[in-house]
Amino acid sequence: MQLTNLRRKFLASGTRFLDIIVMTCTFVFSLYMYAPEEYYPPHFIDFLSYKIKLVNIIAYIFLVIAWNRLFAFFGLYEVRRFGNIFREWFDIIKAISIGVLLVAAVGSLFGRGNVNNEVLLTFWGTSVMVTMLTRAWLRVYLAFLRHRGRNLRFVVFVGSNDRAIHLAQKVMGREELGFRLLGFVDNNFDFGKNVIPKEKRLCSLDDFPEFLENNVVDEVFIVLPINSFYEETKKIINLCEELGIVCRVPSNWFEFHTAKASAFDLDGIPILTVYTGSYHQLEYLWMKRLIDIVLASAALIAFSPVILIVAILIKMTSEGPVFFSQDRIGYNRRRFKMIKFRTMVSNAEELQKYLEHMNEADGAAFKISDDPRITKIGRWLRKTSIDELPQLVNVLKGDMSLVGPRPLPVRDVKEIDERWQKRRFSMRPGLTCLWQINGRNRVLFRDWMRLDLEYIDRWSIKLDFEILVKTIPAVLRATGK
Repeated sequence: MQLTNLRRKFLASGTRFLDIIVMTCTFVFSLYMYAPEEYYPPHFIDFLSYKIKLVNIIAYIFLVIAWNRLFAFFGLYEVRRFGNIFREWFDIIKAISIGVLLVAAVGSLFGRGNVNNEVLLTFWGTSVMVTMLTRAWLRVYLAFLRHRGRNLRFVVFVGSNDRAIHLAQKVMGREELGFRLLGFVDNNFDFGKNVIPKEKRLCSLDDFPEFLENNVVDEVFIVLPINSFYEETKKIINLCEELGIVCRVPSNWFEFHTAKASAFDLDGIPILTVYTGSYHQLEYLWMKRLIDIVLASAALIAFSPVILIVAILIKMTSEGPVFFSQDRIGYNRRRFKMIKFRTMVSNAEELQKYLEHMNEADGAAFKISDDPRITKIGRWLRKTSIDELPQLVNVLKGDMSLVGPRPLPVRDVKEIDERWQKRRFSMRPGLTCLWQINGRNRVLFRDWMRLDLEYIDRWSIKLDFEILVKTIPAVLRATGK
């Protein structure tokens, strides 16, 4: 155990040292690339000797400490056997971005004109790229060592039910993780569909403390039913804590159907977060919001002549305001005023109660193919979806997103009678979604709701861009009503 901890500390220290080397080399390279020849020696060795001054040494020491602290803050020195490499790369980008901003602030504070925007951008790009490559190389090297029987972790699974065996098969199937299965611990090994070989039946729950104290065990996976084995689970966790052994507990204790679970630490208190939607949702929604702001701003500028022309046409062809706002139900049932170009007579909402018997839509929706309230210019605006351009303002305000389930009127929401359909409110509503590119008005209400939930469960930045691209031909076909 002491040897394993020593190796782990050596690996962490080596990684820190490697990060410092990368940071130093890329920063010096960036300075040298943009060093004016009239101020600095042209040769690299002379350049280095010229830059070695007391103030630069102090600044460098400060940068090294800050760099390591930032990497530690984003968990880049933690053991990531189960970690996804793309998650690690994202953490690297965040840490280096803040580090480069810190360099810019220090350079500005001390009046270092040589640390200009070109230097900072080059420093950021090269350090991100090289750090990612070194971390990827380190992963490959560690996987190589584990395949050769080095840097192994001996694990025990507490529990012998089907879920425990399924988890063990998944963990052991990842050879690059370097886990070696010692066996299972349980009071009854005949439970479940799979039969555990006798040599892998280690001991009972009562004998487990003695087994841990007298055998090489690096990690313990507890996969006991939480309802009937709560006290036993608690004792094993305390035991592992006392012996300094890593203990892992799957977060799907409650066997959710569609929900996922993740854990985080809140001032020393471990919190289990249960959520629906895609695995990217908790981590990358900020990026979705940033894309919304950038693209919505650009679209408003690009379409401003169209918006002006349409506003004039509406004013010239019918009485009433240019824009129509209506209460819609948004993210987690928040009400907001959705803005559209007015396509109906000014008292359209008051007339709707007299037209309910003509409703052609199924479910909670309301739709009439030849709605008598629609104006002449309004019919064209609906077919081309130009009437929805003002909703870009809703996107900028944060009420809506470019892509997401369409926001429903209060009347339609009240008509929803199946609870599963209401999960659509767990995502910010959007201008377009899977419904728009899969038949639009021809889709039944129930299928519409299923498409919304499919979007929520599959959500990613890539999916958003795919939907936006496919929306363009759908709009050009002018199938709106």
